[in-house]
Amino acid sequence: MTYQLLIRGGTVVDPSTETEAVLDVAIADGHVAAVAPLIEAEAGEVVDATGKIVTPGLIDLHTHIYPWATYWGVEPDPIAARTGVTTWVDAGTAGGYGFPGFRRWVVNASQSRIFAFLNLSELGLTGRTFELSNIEYADAKLVAGTVERNRDIIVGIKVRADALTTRGTGVEPLRIARRVADDLDLPIMVHVGKGPPALREIITLLRPGDVLT
Repeated sequence: MTYQLLIRGGTVVDPSTETEAVLDVAIADGHVAAVAPLIEAEAGEVVDATGKIVTPGLIDLHTHIYPWATYWGVEPDPIAARTGVTTWVDAGTAGGYGFPGFRRWVVNASQSRIFAFLNLSELGLTGRTFELSNIEYADAKLVAGTVERNRDIIVGIKVRADALTTRGTGVEPLRIARRVADDLDLPIMVHVGKGPPALREIITLLRPGDVLT
């Protein structure tokens, strides 16, 4: 058999199969076709990976990849190409109003695979902070509608819970996020910083499967 690519002699590290060994990896039609100690076959390209780690594409769980439209944001593909990240999980850069643009100009335009936590705040991270300083920005109906239209890529609800972001609304945004996330059967990601709200208040509202970051 002839493969497109044969990666020889690297240390294959694959946590999903508990593999850590020196192996060859063969690629055919863009997929891993064989993994074995020695693959004797022709290949369009052979890469000597001796002394290097060969691993499935990495998942970056906390990224901000909505450039030019938000304060926090980088382009995913140029970074992915040199870091081994093939799947990005955007941590709430877009809120309900900005999510259609995030889908069109980031998700659809990228070679990398992208999922996202939707920001509870309708503003998302268009500014450096303060997105939950007005409790009316936590529009539960907008969140629910945005999730239902984007179930294929939205994996949870994001809330920043610190003194600058909430500016007096305290833990109330997280309570709203809890109710909405439970209704939608999704987890919450909470980014904590200098309180208030206090960490002990935040922890009481989290459930198994939620993310504290």
